[in-house]
Amino acid sequence: MLLESLWLGMARNTEVYFQPGKFSYTDGYAHWEATTIGGQTKDGKDATNDLSYLMLQSKREFPLNYPDLSARVHSRTPDSFLYAICETIKEGTGFPKVFFDEEIIPSLLAKGATAEEANDYCIVGCTEVKMLNRDAVATGCAWVNLGAILEMALHDGRMKAYNNQQIGISTGDPRTFSGYEDVWNAFCLQAKHIMKHTFIQQYLADTLKSKHIAAPMFSMLHDLCMKDCKDIHDGPVKDAVYLGFFDIMGFGTLIDSLAAIKKLVFDDKRLTMDELLEALDANFEGKEAIRQMCLNAPKYGNNDPYADTIGHDIEELFARLAHNHKTAFGGELDVRYVSITSHVPLGMVVGATPDGRKAFEPLSESISPSQGVDTKGPTATLTSIANTKCSAYKERAARLLNMKLTPASVAGGEGSKKLMSLLRTICDMKMWHVQFNIINKETLIAAQKNPEKYKNLLVRVAGYSAYFVDLTPGLQNEIIRRTAHSF
Repeated sequence: MLLESLWLGMARNTEVYFQPGKFSYTDGYAHWEATTIGGQTKDGKDATNDLSYLMLQSKREFPLNYPDLSARVHSRTPDSFLYAICETIKEGTGFPKVFFDEEIIPSLLAKGATAEEANDYCIVGCTEVKMLNRDAVATGCAWVNLGAILEMALHDGRMKAYNNQQIGISTGDPRTFSGYEDVWNAFCLQAKHIMKHTFIQQYLADTLKSKHIAAPMFSMLHDLCMKDCKDIHDGPVKDAVYLGFFDIMGFGTLIDSLAAIKKLVFDDKRLTMDELLEALDANFEGKEAIRQMCLNAPKYGNNDPYADTIGHDIEELFARLAHNHKTAFGGELDVRYVSITSHVPLGMVVGATPDGRKAFEPLSESISPSQGVDTKGPTATLTSIANTKCSAYKERAARLLNMKLTPASVAGGEGSKKLMSLLRTICDMKMWHVQFNIINKETLIAAQKNPEKYKNLLVRVAGYSAYFVDLTPGLQNEIIRRTAHSF
């Protein structure tokens, strides 16, 4: 009862995000009272305790959207705790989201943390992690639209949504490209140009922040700020770790598009570049045969090396760019995949793409495959994601993964054991994060049609859960289109 009273008090705070004339990048957004359970103590022992189980029980008995609940899992997490996590996930509210020490702790060590600091991390925001009294607050990151960069690579730096103005640099007419490497090089040049401006923007935001923003209460609670007599925003704070970041959006869309170009135009020669570009410019109108070729080209999320290798190349490109740049306070910039809901409005400025996606539809979200294309089951999806990870660089951070499972696939005690095995596998594969929607497509469609009957239907959106009927139709449709896996 005490816990549930606390949750209710948090939920009474309602923040209204109103930006007239702008798309929603934070649909159903949370206000981030975050709770972390499980994980390890500073000396590396399992940190599960009675309160961990009580919080999970409270979420099952009192399914409110606040606070956000995160569970840390590691190789020695007790089966009893993992079972309780799975029983809570099966309630279908999206709680808890799960983080894996086997990936996150080594990452923090590589960035300069001590073992004690890394073992004691907590979850903030969607999938970010912080070390108490060591991390300094990072300036909000840039969202990099991979679909837009690809469009510029295929149109000599121009975008249709902006009246074909020259936005990127000139990389030539792709009709003259002799091989896939020419397409990839054009994309890399456009990406480097965009990232140069992204890093300038980040630097300016870092330096302007200290002039206009102060956080005295936060700073009083941070040991390093008190020791250095500085506000948390007035960096650099001595001995603090500064971990900046930027998010790349539309990862799956880009992988599938480049795979389609490579396969259909250059390897199998089923299309010419001119035919493909003509179909894209027409938004596939009157070009359904070409669209079907694109839809049936290799897809990320199915443990297909043809597509997954391209994904690894993309991460390596952006991690290498991040490696060569620093924040205004000397910290590193990490490449992340945390879309919140920006993949919907960012898709609204991107024309048709070679993966078969039509103009202005949502891009793929976070690290997840494009909606509905991962058809080989959850293990194949996980393997694809693992295949794209470029471990040669430490400038990598959160990889947010949404998975949808059918309720029947996790029903009963056997279903819980299957979900436990899945989480153990993800831990063994050293992934950052996973969160689940346990729901049937038919339920979501019914909620769209009769919202009054489904006011309490919670779904996992990005790093937070929200009431489905409160979301915009565009985001509702995107969640409906996500693949519903079964075992």
